[in-house]
Amino acid sequence: MKPKIGIVGAGNVGASVAHISLMRNLGDIYLLDLYADLAKGKAIDLNQSKFLLGSDCAVEGGGDYAKIGDCDYVVVTAGLARKPGMSRDDLLFANFDIIKGVANELKKSKKNPIVIVVSNPLDVMAYTMQKVTGFPKERVIGMAGVLDTYRFLHFIQGATGAAADNMQSMILGSHGDTMVPLLSHTFVNGEMLETIMPAADAAALADKAANGGAEIVALLKTGSAYYAPAASVVKMLESIIQDKKTVIPCSVSADGNYGINGIYVGLPAVLGKNGVEKIAQLKISAAETEKLKKSASAIKEQIDKIESRF
Repeated sequence: MKPKIGIVGAGNVGASVAHISLMRNLGDIYLLDLYADLAKGKAIDLNQSKFLLGSDCAVEGGGDYAKIGDCDYVVVTAGLARKPGMSRDDLLFANFDIIKGVANELKKSKKNPIVIVVSNPLDVMAYTMQKVTGFPKERVIGMAGVLDTYRFLHFIQGATGAAADNMQSMILGSHGDTMVPLLSHTFVNGEMLETIMPAADAAALADKAANGGAEIVALLKTGSAYYAPAASVVKMLESIIQDKKTVIPCSVSADGNYGINGIYVGLPAVLGKNGVEKIAQLKISAAETEKLKKSASAIKEQIDKIESRF
Protein backbone atom coordinates (compact mmCIF):
# COMPACT_ATOMS: atom_id res chain seq x y z
CA MET A 1 0.00 0.00 0.00
CA LYS A 2 1.32 3.42 -0.95
CA PRO A 3 1.96 6.05 1.72
CA LYS A 4 -0.71 8.75 1.90
CA ILE A 5 0.41 12.37 1.89
CA GLY A 6 -2.01 15.12 2.87
CA ILE A 7 -1.29 18.70 1.89
CA VAL A 8 -3.23 21.47 3.63
CA GLY A 9 -3.29 24.48 1.33
CA ALA A 10 -3.47 24.20 -2.47
CA GLY A 11 -1.70 27.47 -3.19
CA ASN A 12 1.67 27.79 -4.85
CA VAL A 13 3.66 25.97 -2.15
CA GLY A 14 1.13 23.19 -1.59
CA ALA A 15 0.58 22.53 -5.29
CA SER A 16 4.34 22.52 -5.89
CA VAL A 17 4.85 20.01 -3.07
CA ALA A 18 2.20 17.82 -4.70
CA HIS A 19 3.86 18.15 -8.11
CA ILE A 20 7.36 17.25 -6.93
CA SER A 21 6.04 14.43 -4.70
CA LEU A 22 4.21 13.04 -7.72
CA MET A 23 7.38 13.17 -9.81
CA ARG A 24 9.26 11.34 -7.03
CA ASN A 25 6.47 8.74 -6.71
CA LEU A 26 6.36 9.26 -2.94
CA GLY A 27 2.73 8.28 -2.39
CA ASP A 28 -0.92 9.04 -3.03
CA ILE A 29 -1.79 12.66 -2.34
CA TYR A 30 -4.82 14.48 -0.96
CA LEU A 31 -4.70 18.22 -1.67
CA LEU A 32 -7.00 20.19 0.65
CA ASP A 33 -7.99 23.82 0.46
CA LEU A 34 -10.62 26.12 1.93
CA TYR A 35 -11.55 26.68 -1.71
CA ALA A 36 -12.31 23.05 -2.49
CA ASP A 37 -12.74 23.55 -6.23
CA LEU A 38 -9.25 25.05 -6.44
CA ALA A 39 -7.82 21.89 -4.88
CA LYS A 40 -9.99 19.68 -7.11
CA GLY A 41 -8.92 21.50 -10.26
CA LYS A 42 -5.21 21.29 -9.44
CA ALA A 43 -5.58 17.61 -8.50
CA ILE A 44 -7.19 16.82 -11.87
CA ASP A 45 -4.39 18.65 -13.68
CA LEU A 46 -1.73 16.78 -11.68
CA ASN A 47 -3.42 13.43 -12.29
CA GLN A 48 -3.44 14.06 -16.02
CA SER A 49 0.30 14.65 -15.92
CA LYS A 50 1.33 11.64 -13.84
CA PHE A 51 1.99 9.17 -16.65
CA LEU A 52 4.13 11.80 -18.38
CA LEU A 53 6.08 12.02 -15.13
CA GLY A 54 6.45 8.24 -14.77
CA SER A 55 4.31 8.13 -11.66
CA ASP A 56 1.56 5.71 -10.68
CA CYS A 57 0.44 7.68 -7.61
CA ALA A 58 -3.02 9.23 -7.40
CA VAL A 59 -3.91 12.82 -6.53
CA GLU A 60 -7.27 13.88 -5.12
CA GLY A 61 -8.37 17.37 -4.18
CA GLY A 62 -11.13 18.86 -2.08
CA GLY A 63 -11.99 20.36 1.28
CA ASP A 64 -12.59 17.25 3.41
CA TYR A 65 -10.44 17.09 6.55
CA ALA A 66 -11.64 13.52 7.14
CA LYS A 67 -9.49 12.47 4.18
CA ILE A 68 -6.51 14.29 5.66
CA GLY A 69 -7.20 12.20 8.76
CA ASP A 70 -6.39 9.07 6.73
CA CYS A 71 -2.95 10.37 5.76
CA ASP A 72 0.36 9.11 7.11
CA TYR A 73 2.11 12.43 6.43
CA VAL A 74 0.64 15.92 6.44
CA VAL A 75 2.27 19.03 5.00
CA VAL A 76 0.74 22.28 6.27
CA THR A 77 1.18 25.22 3.92
CA ALA A 78 -1.96 27.11 4.96
CA GLY A 79 -1.59 30.73 5.94
CA LEU A 80 -1.00 34.18 4.58
CA ALA A 81 2.07 34.77 2.44
CA ARG A 82 4.40 37.69 2.99
CA LYS A 83 3.96 40.89 1.00
CA PRO A 84 6.66 43.47 0.24
CA GLY A 85 7.94 45.13 3.39
CA MET A 86 6.55 42.42 5.68
CA SER A 87 8.77 40.31 7.89
CA ARG A 88 7.85 36.76 8.81
CA ASP A 89 7.02 38.08 12.28
CA ASP A 90 4.37 40.43 10.86
CA LEU A 91 2.37 37.31 10.06
CA LEU A 92 2.42 36.10 13.66
CA PHE A 93 -1.13 36.66 14.87
CA ALA A 94 -2.95 36.10 11.59
CA ASN A 95 -1.23 32.81 10.87
CA PHE A 96 -1.42 31.69 14.49
CA ASP A 97 -5.21 31.67 14.23
CA ILE A 98 -5.07 29.80 10.92
CA ILE A 99 -2.63 27.16 12.15
CA LYS A 100 -4.54 26.71 15.41
CA GLY A 101 -7.65 25.97 13.36
CA VAL A 102 -5.80 23.50 11.14
CA ALA A 103 -4.27 21.81 14.20
CA ASN A 104 -7.69 21.38 15.79
CA GLU A 105 -8.77 19.52 12.66
CA LEU A 106 -5.61 17.40 12.47
CA LYS A 107 -5.87 16.20 16.04
CA LYS A 108 -9.03 14.31 14.98
CA SER A 109 -6.83 12.17 12.73
CA LYS A 110 -7.37 8.41 12.73
CA LYS A 111 -3.61 7.97 12.47
CA ASN A 112 -0.54 9.33 14.19
CA PRO A 113 0.74 11.39 11.26
CA ILE A 114 4.09 13.06 10.84
CA VAL A 115 3.38 16.74 10.24
CA ILE A 116 5.65 19.15 8.37
CA VAL A 117 4.78 22.81 8.92
CA VAL A 118 5.71 25.40 6.29
CA SER A 119 3.68 28.43 7.43
CA ASN A 120 5.44 31.52 8.80
CA PRO A 121 6.70 32.58 11.23
CA LEU A 122 7.86 29.01 10.93
CA ASP A 123 9.30 28.12 14.33
CA VAL A 124 6.33 29.57 16.19
CA MET A 125 3.84 27.86 13.88
CA ALA A 126 5.55 24.48 14.38
CA TYR A 127 5.38 25.05 18.14
CA THR A 128 1.70 25.95 17.80
CA MET A 129 0.93 22.86 15.74
CA GLN A 130 2.51 20.52 18.28
CA LYS A 131 0.94 22.20 21.29
CA VAL A 132 -2.59 22.21 19.86
CA THR A 133 -2.53 18.70 18.37
CA GLY A 134 -0.67 17.10 21.26
CA PHE A 135 1.15 14.91 18.73
CA PRO A 136 4.56 13.55 19.82
CA LYS A 137 7.17 16.26 19.39
CA GLU A 138 9.30 14.12 17.13
CA ARG A 139 6.38 13.89 14.70
CA VAL A 140 5.84 17.64 14.25
CA ILE A 141 8.63 19.31 12.28
CA GLY A 142 9.09 22.70 10.68
CA MET A 143 10.62 23.21 7.22
CA ALA A 144 13.24 25.90 7.70
CA GLY A 145 16.98 25.34 7.77
CA VAL A 146 17.02 23.07 4.73
CA LEU A 147 15.68 25.91 2.57
CA ASP A 148 18.00 28.49 4.14
CA THR A 149 20.99 26.17 3.70
CA TYR A 150 20.37 25.53 0.02
CA ARG A 151 19.85 29.23 -0.60
CA PHE A 152 23.26 29.78 1.00
CA LEU A 153 24.82 27.10 -1.19
CA HIS A 154 23.30 28.76 -4.26
CA PHE A 155 25.05 32.02 -3.43
CA ILE A 156 28.30 30.20 -2.62
CA GLN A 157 28.21 28.52 -6.01
CA GLY A 158 27.67 31.87 -7.68
CA ALA A 159 30.77 33.23 -5.95
CA THR A 160 33.04 30.18 -6.38
CA GLY A 161 31.76 28.24 -9.38
CA ALA A 162 31.97 25.01 -7.36
CA ALA A 163 29.89 22.00 -8.37
CA ALA A 164 26.85 21.31 -6.20
CA ASP A 165 28.27 17.98 -5.01
CA ASN A 166 31.42 19.72 -3.78
CA MET A 167 29.74 22.12 -1.37
CA GLN A 168 28.24 21.63 2.05
CA SER A 169 26.91 23.86 4.78
CA MET A 170 24.21 24.14 7.41
CA ILE A 171 22.07 26.96 8.73
CA LEU A 172 20.52 26.65 12.18
CA GLY A 173 18.41 28.89 14.39
CA SER A 174 15.23 30.69 13.45
CA HIS A 175 13.75 30.76 9.98
CA GLY A 176 14.06 34.52 10.04
CA ASP A 177 16.37 37.44 10.56
CA THR A 178 18.39 35.70 13.30
CA MET A 179 19.23 32.50 11.38
CA VAL A 180 22.74 31.20 12.06
CA PRO A 181 24.91 30.07 9.12
CA LEU A 182 27.56 27.66 10.41
CA LEU A 183 30.68 28.90 8.65
CA SER A 184 32.61 26.35 10.72
CA HIS A 185 30.72 23.66 8.78
CA THR A 186 30.77 25.32 5.35
CA PHE A 187 33.10 23.66 2.86
CA VAL A 188 33.84 24.16 -0.84
CA ASN A 189 35.89 21.48 -2.60
CA GLY A 190 36.93 20.18 0.82
CA GLU A 191 38.15 23.55 2.08
CA MET A 192 36.49 25.82 4.62
CA LEU A 193 34.76 28.72 2.90
CA GLU A 194 36.59 31.22 5.09
CA THR A 195 39.94 29.91 3.84
CA ILE A 196 39.16 30.54 0.17
CA MET A 197 37.65 34.01 0.54
CA PRO A 198 37.83 36.86 3.07
CA ALA A 199 35.66 36.37 6.14
CA ALA A 200 33.71 39.51 5.25
CA ASP A 201 32.82 38.07 1.84
CA ALA A 202 31.68 34.79 3.42
CA ALA A 203 29.53 36.73 5.89
CA ALA A 204 28.04 38.74 3.02
CA LEU A 205 26.98 35.52 1.29
CA ALA A 206 25.35 34.38 4.53
CA ASP A 207 23.46 37.68 4.70
CA LYS A 208 22.24 37.16 1.13
CA ALA A 209 20.88 33.76 2.17
CA ALA A 210 19.09 35.31 5.15
CA ASN A 211 17.46 37.85 2.84
CA GLY A 212 16.85 35.44 -0.04
CA GLY A 213 13.15 35.09 0.67
CA ALA A 214 12.62 38.84 1.07
CA GLU A 215 14.21 39.47 -2.33
CA ILE A 216 11.71 37.12 -3.96
CA VAL A 217 8.78 38.72 -2.10
CA ALA A 218 9.83 42.17 -3.32
CA LEU A 219 9.96 40.97 -6.92
CA LEU A 220 6.75 38.92 -6.91
CA LYS A 221 4.85 41.65 -5.04
CA THR A 222 1.78 39.50 -4.41
CA GLY A 223 3.31 36.38 -2.88
CA SER A 224 6.44 34.64 -1.70
CA ALA A 225 8.79 31.85 -2.78
CA TYR A 226 7.34 28.44 -3.53
CA TYR A 227 9.55 26.29 -5.79
CA ALA A 228 12.50 26.11 -3.37
CA PRO A 229 10.30 25.76 -0.25
CA ALA A 230 8.40 22.92 -1.93
CA ALA A 231 11.61 21.16 -2.95
CA SER A 232 12.81 21.51 0.65
CA VAL A 233 9.65 19.87 1.97
CA VAL A 234 10.04 16.98 -0.45
CA LYS A 235 13.65 16.45 0.66
CA MET A 236 12.33 16.05 4.20
CA LEU A 237 9.48 13.78 3.08
CA GLU A 238 11.86 11.52 1.15
CA SER A 239 14.12 11.06 4.16
CA ILE A 240 11.14 10.23 6.37
CA ILE A 241 9.14 8.02 4.01
CA GLN A 242 12.21 6.12 2.78
CA ASP A 243 13.78 6.04 6.26
CA LYS A 244 17.02 7.52 4.93
CA LYS A 245 17.97 9.05 8.28
CA THR A 246 19.46 12.06 6.53
CA VAL A 247 20.77 14.90 8.70
CA ILE A 248 18.63 17.86 7.68
CA PRO A 249 18.44 21.24 9.43
CA CYS A 250 14.82 21.84 10.36
CA SER A 251 12.74 23.32 13.15
CA VAL A 252 12.39 20.79 15.96
CA SER A 253 11.48 20.77 19.62
CA ALA A 254 14.64 21.42 21.63
CA ASP A 255 15.09 19.52 24.88
CA GLY A 256 18.38 20.84 26.18
CA ASN A 257 20.05 20.52 22.77
CA TYR A 258 22.69 23.20 22.27
CA GLY A 259 21.57 24.67 25.60
CA ILE A 260 18.04 25.38 24.34
CA ASN A 261 14.80 24.19 25.95
CA GLY A 262 11.06 24.32 25.40
CA ILE A 263 10.81 25.87 21.93
CA TYR A 264 10.99 24.92 18.28
CA VAL A 265 14.22 26.06 16.63
CA GLY A 266 16.32 25.06 13.64
CA LEU A 267 18.72 22.25 14.59
CA PRO A 268 20.42 19.39 12.67
CA ALA A 269 17.84 16.60 12.81
CA VAL A 270 18.15 12.99 11.68
CA LEU A 271 14.90 12.36 9.79
CA GLY A 272 13.60 8.81 9.44
CA LYS A 273 10.44 6.73 9.61
CA ASN A 274 9.59 8.02 13.10
CA GLY A 275 10.10 11.66 12.21
CA VAL A 276 12.95 13.20 14.18
CA GLU A 277 15.02 10.15 15.08
CA LYS A 278 17.56 12.28 16.97
CA ILE A 279 19.20 15.68 16.97
CA ALA A 280 22.82 15.59 15.85
CA GLN A 281 25.30 17.29 18.16
CA LEU A 282 27.71 19.23 15.96
CA LYS A 283 30.86 20.85 17.24
CA ILE A 284 30.28 24.54 16.59
CA SER A 285 32.25 27.63 17.53
CA ALA A 286 31.62 29.69 20.64
CA ALA A 287 30.44 32.58 18.46
CA GLU A 288 27.98 30.32 16.63
CA THR A 289 26.71 28.93 19.93
CA GLU A 290 26.06 32.45 21.18
CA LYS A 291 24.27 33.41 17.97
CA LEU A 292 22.14 30.26 18.19
CA LYS A 293 21.07 31.12 21.73
CA LYS A 294 20.18 34.66 20.64
CA SER A 295 18.15 33.23 17.79
CA ALA A 296 16.33 30.96 20.23
CA SER A 297 15.61 33.95 22.46
CA ALA A 298 14.03 35.78 19.52
CA ILE A 299 11.76 32.78 18.88
CA LYS A 300 10.84 32.62 22.57
CA GLU A 301 9.81 36.28 22.48
CA GLN A 302 7.42 35.50 19.64
CA ILE A 303 6.02 32.44 21.43
CA ASP A 304 5.41 34.54 24.54
CA LYS A 305 3.22 36.87 22.47
CA ILE A 306 0.81 34.09 21.51
CA GLU A 307 0.79 31.91 24.64
CA SER A 308 -2.38 33.58 25.98
CA ARG A 309 -4.21 32.81 22.72
CA PHE A 310 -4.11 29.01 23.01
